[in-house]
Amino acid sequence: MSIPSEHPLFEIVRTKTGAISIRNKLVGEIMHNPVGPWLEANLLYIEQSGLKKKLLLANDRELVLFDVGLGAAANALAALACARSLGSPCRAFRIVSFEKDLELLRFALDRAEQFDHFHGYEAAIRQILDRGFWTQGQIFWELRHGDFVDLIDSEKYRADLVFYDPYSPKMNEEMWTSACFAQLRRKCRESHEGGACLYTYSLATRIRVALIKAGFFVGYGIATGLKSETTEAATGLEFLRSPVGQAWFERWQKSDVRYPYDCREADQPGIDLAVTQYISEVLLRSPAAVHTED
Repeated sequence: MSIPSEHPLFEIVRTKTGAISIRNKLVGEIMHNPVGPWLEANLLYIEQSGLKKKLLLANDRELVLFDVGLGAAANALAALACARSLGSPCRAFRIVSFEKDLELLRFALDRAEQFDHFHGYEAAIRQILDRGFWTQGQIFWELRHGDFVDLIDSEKYRADLVFYDPYSPKMNEEMWTSACFAQLRRKCRESHEGGACLYTYSLATRIRVALIKAGFFVGYGIATGLKSETTEAATGLEFLRSPVGQAWFERWQKSDVRYPYDCREADQPGIDLAVTQYISEVLLRSPAAVHTED
């Protein structure tokens, strides 16, 4: 059900579950359908990543979160709410939000009364839009406005966590390529530094292969909305709760969309070899992956 909003690109809608969300009129996609932005942000990103536990861990080094695809800021606000709920986190927390087009956030802020989770954060969002920075105590929030593939190579921080939530490949194919994930991988902490974990709503085979090609280990993420599972990736196999294994490999071999978006035909044999070697390593190091169901 649409709620009048009078914007050429976006409109506020109520999903089948009664959640308030936003529909992109250009592609006809309802964001975070059907559970709504706040529930998905907390289940898929905050709870699954164990953010609260990580913030309560005594550590002199700040925890850095890359919020890739700021959008209407649900994931960033959920992270802020988590940190602020602790009163005074044991460690500093820095959120670095990447966004190419801020119009969606401006649209949502202008209608903040429609979104309960915006309450109390309006000033923070305005400061992010106006100055690109907001802070409170040991919590820091920064905006990187521009094309992610142009910005990430020069990013000065390295990620402990990545919430990967850009538009789908239908609108934003370059963000889902092995080349883009490789750029991101270089800015993630290695295993000996505590590692980094990435969470995304996609469960597409070619996206998981792109992550593998970029140097990530890949696992099954929790179900959310209309998806039976999502994707968790990490810089070390030891950080995954449920790595993809033999069952996924067999499914990948039969798939008609088994190669990343930026894979040329000449590169396909190399991808085949890389995935085969990757699965062999996973099965050797994590025998339970032999029985993982897809």
